[in-house]
Amino acid sequence: MAVMRWDPWGEIAALQRDMNQLFGRATSGSTTRGAFVPPIDAFTTDEGLVVRMELPGMAPDDVDISVQDGVLTVAGERFSDVDVKDDDWLRRERYLGRFERSFTLPEGTDPDSISASFDLGLLELRIPHPPEQQPRRIKISAEQPAVEA
Repeated sequence: MAVMRWDPWGEIAALQRDMNQLFGRATSGSTTRGAFVPPIDAFTTDEGLVVRMELPGMAPDDVDISVQDGVLTVAGERFSDVDVKDDDWLRRERYLGRFERSFTLPEGTDPDSISASFDLGLLELRIPHPPEQQPRRIKISAEQPAVEA
């Protein structure tokens, strides 16, 4: 009797493939394109928040970063670098197309203080902590009351 190893990921992929066939959809590993959602890592430092986004095969000009109403949005589009007819694909796992990821900024963040760098397909955003909301002390001036003679 042969011992077979159980592959849970293979089971999940087979279940997904069966469900997609049941509902008439192509699987993500097929020749059709899927949605491109670039993965991110986000962490805090003493200076602020750092967000790193993987954008392989893209250039800085392919990416648009904007801030509106306290929400930072990274958007762009990744195109195919080869001209292949849909029928000629054997397997297609690199997702293409338009993407958009949005992040709510901490209250009080100055959008002008956010910096972005791009190196080897890795976009890094640095978002400084907002200044602390300290109570403002108001000085009271002591004026002498006018004395009538």
